[in-house]
Amino acid sequence: MIRTALVAVAATLLLAGCFGPAPTTPTTPVDGGGDAPPTTVDPATGEVVSGTGYSYNAPEGWTLQTGNFGAGLDTVVADTNDTDGFSDNINVIVSPAGELSSDQIESLGVAELEGVGATGVTVQSRITVAGAESAHLTASMSQQGTDYVIDQYYPTEPGQTYIVTFSFSPNVSQGDRDALAASVLASWQFQ
Repeated sequence: MIRTALVAVAATLLLAGCFGPAPTTPTTPVDGGGDAPPTTVDPATGEVVSGTGYSYNAPEGWTLQTGNFGAGLDTVVADTNDTDGFSDNINVIVSPAGELSSDQIESLGVAELEGVGATGVTVQSRITVAGAESAHLTASMSQQGTDYVIDQYYPTEPGQTYIVTFSFSPNVSQGDRDALAASVLASWQFQ
């Protein structure tokens, strides 16, 4: 069941390229994990996005996308004003496997992402989202000639994990990606 959930996650990443980059705000990750103390991050202030069991604020200026995206996508927001050919975006899947631990995600996620064509898959430091630990994976993707990078986080509450994928143009730095993700995840709430 865990493998199935991660395959669904990986398949979703392929759809993420349909959108494309966003203005970023310099902030710091919510919690760098390890011995690093948590830092305070201002939550994103854009549109409130409500999904199945959660809500979060989109980055300012990003909009909720509607339609049938398939692959289990629960919500999708995108920077539709982006001008570099790829609209940075965020998509969320409710894990069909229910609750997954960070250890499970980190041990299976790399191979699953590589299995759908991701390259440079890296396990990053864990962070804290809504009071719970979350794994953080990064990778490079290419779909129909469009290259992009992803940051994937896994907010988890008892019984359920949510797969949150941030997709960016390759020219967005890891620091800017971390800052934007941290601001969105600082607003994350379980419903």
